[in-house]
Amino acid sequence: MRSLAFLLIFAGCTKDDPVDTGSSDLDLDAISSTSRPSQRSEVYGIADELSNSILVFGGNEGPVVDQRPKAVFLSETWIFEPGYGWTELDVEGPSARARYGSAYDPTSRRALIFGGRYRDEGAEGDYKLFRELWSFDFKTREWSLLSEKQGPKKRTYPAMAWDDQEQALYLFGGMTNKSPMVIEVAEDLWRWKDGAWEELEMGGDVPSTRTFLGEAWDPNRRELVLFGGQVGDYWSLAYNETYALNVDSLEWTRLNKGNKNSPSTRMHAQMTYDPEGQQVILFGGHTDVGDGNDLWTLDSESGEWSLLRDADSFTGDPLGCPEAGANSEVPANYVDQDLTAPERRHRGMFAAMHGSLWIYGGMHAECSDHLDDTWRFGLDGSDWIELIESRTGESCARQAADCECLCY
Repeated sequence: MRSLAFLLIFAGCTKDDPVDTGSSDLDLDAISSTSRPSQRSEVYGIADELSNSILVFGGNEGPVVDQRPKAVFLSETWIFEPGYGWTELDVEGPSARARYGSAYDPTSRRALIFGGRYRDEGAEGDYKLFRELWSFDFKTREWSLLSEKQGPKKRTYPAMAWDDQEQALYLFGGMTNKSPMVIEVAEDLWRWKDGAWEELEMGGDVPSTRTFLGEAWDPNRRELVLFGGQVGDYWSLAYNETYALNVDSLEWTRLNKGNKNSPSTRMHAQMTYDPEGQQVILFGGHTDVGDGNDLWTLDSESGEWSLLRDADSFTGDPLGCPEAGANSEVPANYVDQDLTAPERRHRGMFAAMHGSLWIYGGMHAECSDHLDDTWRFGLDGSDWIELIESRTGESCARQAADCECLCY
């Protein structure tokens, strides 16, 4: 296990000093660590550039059946350091869970997670939901429980954002149902400030009932930006509208109604904010016809999306590949694959740091599996670079295998 002392020596600092590596001193494509997390999804990546760290906590690595993962929940805390690779931290923190919400506090340099769900491996029926608010300190690499019995109801997939100007955490929506057979979509807004929760009233063009959102925080405009989502039943068509909540006025604005120049309808879009380009960026997500791996940028002023990097495209061929058996019925020519881009996916790590985008893991629905690869995309105009190859979840073409179907 790599210790924090390595980073302190590398940066020429004492333990009490901030660790500012700076991307100019790093070979961003170097991987020297032999460790990596197992395949998993239902996680976030939370970046702290000063310590050259991207946090990934927990997740679900259970086998995927009918595009739904079985319960094998994790409590592991992993750090990815560009120029080095992955390290699992031996720390006590939240219990095993996935589908939590996350935010980053740049002043205190901490990651915040709220909620999530858990079920014993092999169990059926209701999940255990959480309402705990946890903090991970990037300086000490320790977890702290901040709140557990107050505030929002227990839930999964809340959209969260930290407003550094106000020193407050905002939380919107999510799902409050324990049973996977019930749909309970939350539509409330909460603020956590000075150690206390407060429910807030919203105005403006409030989004219609939806969950499985893509979300990002725009600190310059002090807006929580939401994209897409779905009503929560898994079979209705998804949305591709873009909304923004201004936390100063608590008013919603619909930035984009979802025209042909927007990302297609999808849920679980992976979104982050690029501080150097001052733009929201979206990668992939689960569209109405399958997972995506396209890359988009949002001009928050105009509400217009621009395609940054195209990738796989769907051919329109129907499902049906009996050779796959119960695993998948997706034919090999269901998509026209761009093998220079990451595999299509949703709910993996997606973070911006050092002028680059970083992804790891996530679920590939058509291959009924999780991924465990790591990629970088340079926002300076360079393309995707695969840093660590995936051992699971990729199509046969990406594995250089000869299969009858897309994945089997």
